[in-house]
Amino acid sequence: MQQGAIRVLDEDATLQQEVGDLVLPAAGRACLLAPLVMQGRVSGVVLLYAREPSVFHETRAITEGIINIISFAIEESRMTSLVAQRNQELEEIKHIGSALASSTFDIQQVLDYTMEMIRSLMNVEAGSLALLKDDELEFVVAFEIDVARLRQYRLKLGQGIAGTVASRGEAVVENDVINSRHFFTTLDQVADFETRSVLCVPMFSQGRVIGVIEVLNRREGEFSDQDKELLQSIATSVSIALENARLYKETVAMADNERGIRKMFQKFVPKEVVNKIIGNGAEQALIEEFRTITLLNLDIRGFTEMTRQIGPHKSVTMLNHFFSVMGGIVFTNHGIIDKYLGDGFLALFGAPLSSAHDADHAITAALAMQEILGELNEKYFREILGADIVIGISIYTGDVILGNIGFEMKMDYTVIGDPVNKVFELQELTRATPNGILIDPATSRASSSRLKLRELAVEVAGESGVFELLGKNELPTSR
Repeated sequence: MQQGAIRVLDEDATLQQEVGDLVLPAAGRACLLAPLVMQGRVSGVVLLYAREPSVFHETRAITEGIINIISFAIEESRMTSLVAQRNQELEEIKHIGSALASSTFDIQQVLDYTMEMIRSLMNVEAGSLALLKDDELEFVVAFEIDVARLRQYRLKLGQGIAGTVASRGEAVVENDVINSRHFFTTLDQVADFETRSVLCVPMFSQGRVIGVIEVLNRREGEFSDQDKELLQSIATSVSIALENARLYKETVAMADNERGIRKMFQKFVPKEVVNKIIGNGAEQALIEEFRTITLLNLDIRGFTEMTRQIGPHKSVTMLNHFFSVMGGIVFTNHGIIDKYLGDGFLALFGAPLSSAHDADHAITAALAMQEILGELNEKYFREILGADIVIGISIYTGDVILGNIGFEMKMDYTVIGDPVNKVFELQELTRATPNGILIDPATSRASSSRLKLRELAVEVAGESGVFELLGKNELPTSR
């Protein structure tokens, strides 16, 4: 039969030897053995019995035709069955891909769904999925096997069949694991499971292996290339779903971070500054660091006496109006309000984003506040107070620590350092110059403008060199 030719045997020793223990009809004296040849190889045999061998010799050509028809019909039936099975698998893969693509971006839900699909689609006893973390495979989900036990053990790259697949990025089929040099018996001992055959495929994302999917012990027959293609298709779909879930998680985190930044700064920082912070990266903008900035302190003189005269309600209304005007000037000149001080505020120029013009921005803001004060007194404060308000402005440039200061229940983005003390000490000196602006030498040097200055014979914390800012000199125009 291995030669693929029809043989006719008479009822003699040869017949008994060839047929063996097959049951012969009582009246059978001859036998025809016809091979069923499919795809060039013998896949079966047809036995026909007759009283006389001459029957087979006389109908040999017809018999061969019938046998060929039977072989063709069996092969066609097998191919039809395979095509139907393949179409069903493709439909299942399409369903899996569609379901994973529209998943809720919950990674655990994606993994659980994947295992459920593999369980229903592949005729295996158990399966698991492991993800790569720090060059080790960590089992995260499984079916028909205790994943809690598997999690007790992490596979290194190249260790066991799964580790080999993760290391090489290639699928492995082992239908006889006992003779496999990659098989790692420890996992069977840990999971209390007996592995006989394994199919393991890699999971890829952005060109690198992120994990493996492994199925164990095919219930019927051996794992085939078709099984490998099917599992690899599932692995591709779940890899895409996991990447989508990761990107979704990152996007949500970025959105939450942006909302946190806007919440932190929106009441104290101009909108364009907030947008620039977010555009440059919040982590870079908000990191704790030493930085040279310019501080501006604005203070209302005699505020305590005013509150006694007009009461708390009018005091708050007056302050809000005053701060809205002066704070708007700070924002217009690229500064932020660091903190309100009851009858004034501390503004920062150069935080959270710095530039070469921080000192100039602070000086321009101070001069604008000084200029608008007359209008505020005339149109607003004289009516409420019956008198003008007097302010003092101090500006100091120096190195500070900038960042989120405080503790878990109360934290502010602010500055600390000696320059904060110096700007308040400078503020005390403005009492001698009502509505005046005092600056330190560092601010004068940092400014690119031609300033009108008057040096005062005073010191700040033992340091000489305090200037009253009288304005800016206009650059001469060319004729």
